[in-house]
Amino acid sequence: MSKKSADLSAGLVAVKGAAVPPPDMPTRAAPVLGAVPKPSAELPVSKLTKAPPTAKAENGEPLNFRVSAAFRRDFKTYAATHDLKLNELLRLSFEAYRRQKGN
Repeated sequence: MSKKSADLSAGLVAVKGAAVPPPDMPTRAAPVLGAVPKPSAELPVSKLTKAPPTAKAENGEPLNFRVSAAFRRDFKTYAATHDLKLNELLRLSFEAYRRQKGN
């Protein structure tokens, strides 16, 4: 008993660089400029603002450290819920910490 390979039709063969989303796929809503995301009820945030990107932020330096899986999940979930990039949330958190400590 020999195995026979399936016949491939032209519609099933992928061509690199020719991928397109299906026509019925919903598109993402464009973000509203200047909109401040609503904080969740469980984590009150007094003010969330996005700073304009700077040349330093665009070509930033890597910052690598390890955190627990639970913290990573919570951090990423909070950032996604409030429409923030991870580095923006880290920067906002650090700025709030420095203001709180008076430094």
